[in-house]
Amino acid sequence: MNQMALVGRLVKEVELKEIGEGKIVTNNTLAVKRRYKNEQGQQTDFIPVVAWGPVAKLLHTYCEKGHLVGLSGRMQSRSYVNKEEETVFLVEMVIDELHFLQGRKIQDPSLLEVEV
Repeated sequence: MNQMALVGRLVKEVELKEIGEGKIVTNNTLAVKRRYKNEQGQQTDFIPVVAWGPVAKLLHTYCEKGHLVGLSGRMQSRSYVNKEEETVFLVEMVIDELHFLQGRKIQDPSLLEVEV
């Protein structure tokens, strides 16, 4: 089973990228607070997230840096070779469902939830 759900804030502005034949994608990072604090204060994890197609479009249209969102999806690992010819390994969340958790005027409420 590969399922996860996170609630957190988007770390950067949402930018769409078009990849070949009209496919769209966005990459971001979700800041997720831990349930506990330590001597240094509140602890936060920064989780890389990726959204494709309609979910990417919704994120781009209705969200911006700092927005509180709920995400559900799955973990994915992949690797690539960077400019220095080094192999980089990455673990990220692929978003299947997006939930808006803070107020914002939305023209069409039916767009608030999308499942892929």
